[in-house]
Amino acid sequence: MMASQPEETLLSRCEIPIIDLAHIGTDVCPMKSVVRRIGQQLFTALNGKGLAMLVNHGIADDKLKAIYGDLDNFCALPEGCQAQYLRNPVSNHGYVRPGMEQFDTTKKELRHSFNITTLSAAAMPAEAEVPEFCQHLLPLAQDMTNLARMLLQALAYAFGLPPAALLASHSGMLQSDGVNPSAIRLLYYPPVPPEDGPCCRDNGGTYTRCGAHSDRCTFTLVAQDSEGGLEVKLNDKWQPVGHLPGAILIQTGELLASWTTNILPALMHRVVVPSGAYKRARGRHCVAFFCHPDKDAVIPPLTARPAVAPPPAYLPPLTLHHRLLNAAHHIQKRFRETYA
Repeated sequence: MMASQPEETLLSRCEIPIIDLAHIGTDVCPMKSVVRRIGQQLFTALNGKGLAMLVNHGIADDKLKAIYGDLDNFCALPEGCQAQYLRNPVSNHGYVRPGMEQFDTTKKELRHSFNITTLSAAAMPAEAEVPEFCQHLLPLAQDMTNLARMLLQALAYAFGLPPAALLASHSGMLQSDGVNPSAIRLLYYPPVPPEDGPCCRDNGGTYTRCGAHSDRCTFTLVAQDSEGGLEVKLNDKWQPVGHLPGAILIQTGELLASWTTNILPALMHRVVVPSGAYKRARGRHCVAFFCHPDKDAVIPPLTARPAVAPPPAYLPPLTLHHRLLNAAHHIQKRFRETYA
């Protein structure tokens, strides 16, 4: 019996820029020359592709695996226990059951997520229900926030701004005071019913894992396991991203696309159901950090450098006004569109 051919992906074709963050320093003590170089690489990658892979970012894989296990334990709790932690529509913090959030209204989206917008222990699953949840989450949340702060400095350099220019408008990330909607999402995609079942014919039938959308933030950082399924839309074609062990994916969000008048485009992306019984029977895990500006942030459009080409024709049209004045208006509009 012949082995199945490995899936061809953007990574396997070397079509995703890879940015090495080694020697960049810390968000409070950056190596300025390295930050400038990374800023230009990041600008070029997001302008040309809308995404890039970050390596040597300093976030240990063990931290991610620990929180994947914690999410599995939470999803195994009785529904009554889970119900204590359902998403608060005002703060966006809490558990989102499959079906509560829909991007594709034609299929059932098989996805559990736990949104983290506050690091208060009182808002987390109890120790008796999910042991060590807080102990695992807090260091990871700090690492992701620090990485986001570093990337904001790099982007500022790329636009010829002082390094603190974008930091100042994103100062409240995960500070629990309601002034900034940044969030960490812990995501678990459970196994999918067999594809030869009556409900799963015709290319996946009524099931998907996450419907097509673009993110409503400044940028998104995505750490994921090796199970695959993430696709982005390039040249009007859906293409699998692939997996690079230890890397974190960065994608432009709608706000950054708006501020740059689409010079840095926000890609449409989705998570599809894999083919084959073995892959369908396995769960998929992911941690996503959505970097948002403070709710009262007013950010003028970022001026593109003269050498930058116009955005590619394949980009999805943005429904936002190109001079978004208040980030809070946009985030509330998108929540209303997404949550049932």
